[in-house]
Amino acid sequence: MPPRIVTSEGNVTRIHRAPEKAPADMQDGRAEVARYIGQMVLDLERMANTANLELLAYFLAMARAEADGLSQTVSVSKPEREAQTQAPYRAD
Repeated sequence: MPPRIVTSEGNVTRIHRAPEKAPADMQDGRAEVARYIGQMVLDLERMANTANLELLAYFLAMARAEADGLSQTVSVSKPEREAQTQAPYRAD
Protein backbone atom coordinates (compact mmCIF):
# COMPACT_ATOMS: atom_id res chain seq x y z
CA MET A 1 0.00 0.00 0.00
CA PRO A 2 1.42 3.41 -0.91
CA PRO A 3 2.33 5.76 1.95
CA ARG A 4 -0.52 7.96 3.15
CA ILE A 5 -0.76 11.26 4.97
CA VAL A 6 -3.70 11.79 7.33
CA THR A 7 -4.88 15.32 8.13
CA SER A 8 -7.71 16.40 10.38
CA GLU A 9 -9.57 19.70 10.54
CA GLY A 10 -12.50 19.93 12.89
CA ASN A 11 -14.71 16.89 12.26
CA VAL A 12 -13.17 16.12 8.85
CA THR A 13 -10.34 13.62 8.41
CA ARG A 14 -8.68 13.36 5.01
CA ILE A 15 -6.27 10.73 3.73
CA HIS A 16 -3.84 11.88 1.02
CA ARG A 17 -1.23 10.10 -1.03
CA ALA A 18 2.30 10.86 0.04
CA PRO A 19 4.13 12.96 -2.58
CA GLU A 20 7.18 10.67 -2.51
CA LYS A 21 7.85 8.18 -5.26
CA ALA A 22 7.60 4.52 -4.26
CA PRO A 23 10.88 2.58 -4.19
CA ALA A 24 11.53 -0.05 -6.87
CA ASP A 25 10.78 -3.00 -4.57
CA MET A 26 7.43 -1.43 -3.68
CA GLN A 27 6.67 -1.04 -7.41
CA ASP A 28 7.27 -4.78 -7.87
CA GLY A 29 4.90 -5.46 -4.98
CA ARG A 30 2.22 -3.30 -6.58
CA ALA A 31 2.53 -5.27 -9.83
CA GLU A 32 2.16 -8.53 -7.92
CA VAL A 33 -0.92 -7.25 -6.08
CA ALA A 34 -2.46 -6.09 -9.38
CA ARG A 35 -1.86 -9.55 -10.91
CA TYR A 36 -3.44 -11.23 -7.87
CA ILE A 37 -6.48 -8.94 -7.99
CA GLY A 38 -6.84 -9.64 -11.72
CA GLN A 39 -6.93 -13.39 -11.05
CA MET A 40 -9.46 -13.00 -8.22
CA VAL A 41 -11.69 -10.80 -10.37
CA LEU A 42 -11.47 -13.35 -13.21
CA ASP A 43 -12.88 -15.99 -10.86
CA LEU A 44 -15.70 -13.64 -9.84
CA GLU A 45 -16.38 -12.76 -13.49
CA ARG A 46 -16.75 -16.47 -14.34
CA MET A 47 -19.18 -16.89 -11.44
CA ALA A 48 -21.24 -13.92 -12.62
CA ASN A 49 -21.34 -15.29 -16.17
CA THR A 50 -22.45 -18.70 -14.93
CA ALA A 51 -25.28 -17.07 -12.97
CA ASN A 52 -26.29 -14.92 -16.00
CA LEU A 53 -25.48 -11.70 -14.16
CA GLU A 54 -24.51 -9.89 -17.35
CA LEU A 55 -24.02 -6.36 -16.05
CA LEU A 56 -22.02 -7.54 -13.05
CA ALA A 57 -19.89 -9.75 -15.31
CA TYR A 58 -19.25 -6.72 -17.55
CA PHE A 59 -18.07 -4.57 -14.63
CA LEU A 60 -15.87 -7.38 -13.36
CA ALA A 61 -14.35 -7.74 -16.84
CA MET A 62 -13.57 -4.02 -16.77
CA ALA A 63 -11.93 -4.38 -13.34
CA ARG A 64 -9.90 -7.34 -14.61
CA ALA A 65 -8.72 -5.38 -17.65
CA GLU A 66 -7.66 -2.50 -15.38
CA ALA A 67 -5.77 -4.85 -13.05
CA ASP A 68 -4.04 -6.53 -15.99
CA GLY A 69 -3.02 -3.17 -17.41
CA LEU A 70 -1.72 -1.98 -14.06
CA SER A 71 0.27 -5.14 -13.49
CA GLN A 72 2.04 -4.56 -16.80
CA THR A 73 2.67 -0.81 -16.52
CA VAL A 74 3.71 -0.87 -12.87
CA SER A 75 6.41 -3.46 -13.51
CA VAL A 76 7.94 -1.35 -16.32
CA SER A 77 10.09 1.59 -15.23
CA LYS A 78 9.10 5.12 -16.25
CA PRO A 79 11.92 5.61 -18.85
CA GLU A 80 11.08 2.25 -20.45
CA ARG A 81 7.38 3.14 -20.52
CA GLU A 82 8.12 6.50 -22.15
CA ALA A 83 10.33 4.83 -24.76
CA GLN A 84 7.54 2.39 -25.61
CA THR A 85 4.96 5.14 -26.09
CA GLN A 86 7.11 7.53 -28.14
CA ALA A 87 7.47 5.91 -31.53
CA PRO A 88 9.58 7.86 -34.06
CA TYR A 89 7.54 9.62 -36.71
CA ARG A 90 8.90 9.99 -40.20
CA ALA A 91 7.12 11.89 -42.95
CA ASP A 92 7.79 10.60 -46.47
